[in-house]
Amino acid sequence: MYTPPAFRVDDPSWIHGFVEAHDFGLLVCAAPLMVSHLPFHLLRGEGGAPDRLLCHLARANPQWQAFREQGAEALAVFRGPHAYVSTAWYGMHPSVPTWNYDTVQARGRATLIEDTDEIAVQMRALAERYEPEQGFDMDAQPARYMEGMFKALVGVSIEVTEWTAKRKQSQNRPLADRVAVAAQLDARGEHAAAAALREANGL
Repeated sequence: MYTPPAFRVDDPSWIHGFVEAHDFGLLVCAAPLMVSHLPFHLLRGEGGAPDRLLCHLARANPQWQAFREQGAEALAVFRGPHAYVSTAWYGMHPSVPTWNYDTVQARGRATLIEDTDEIAVQMRALAERYEPEQGFDMDAQPARYMEGMFKALVGVSIEVTEWTAKRKQSQNRPLADRVAVAAQLDARGEHAAAAALREANGL
């Protein structure tokens, strides 16, 4: 990912928090070139261990076959708030329109998880995060039903070797332009994008 110094983020705590807040991402592999849209579960590395990203695919999705045997290099891509930025909002000209956005990319070797207990780690984490109280309880489902569901899934684990994070939030514009862009985004109802711009610029 092209990341000019003005937009690059190297803070691991920000990267981890961003991925956890925007955990529906893209799983990308090169051979064959394929992309799947999936929820991910981040396991933060401790004691020098690498971070891991867990996800699962339908067994009917052929992408999992790219990770058989010794695995294969993969990317996981996560995107946050984004917005079109008009030159009409700038005070300094000449200028061109652009797009502001936050994104994080993880590179690493993806391997398969066939053990149902390991696949269940991510499924429980998703249920705990997104289900209200008394929502989906995986352990309360009929055992035979869950056995059938697990047979239809393949887990994937990515051992992250490189994080790349980018906050393209008008940092290359004069302060007055950054303030104006945030105000215009709010006026247009794009509050998440406005908040991201302010946070990235300390406004």
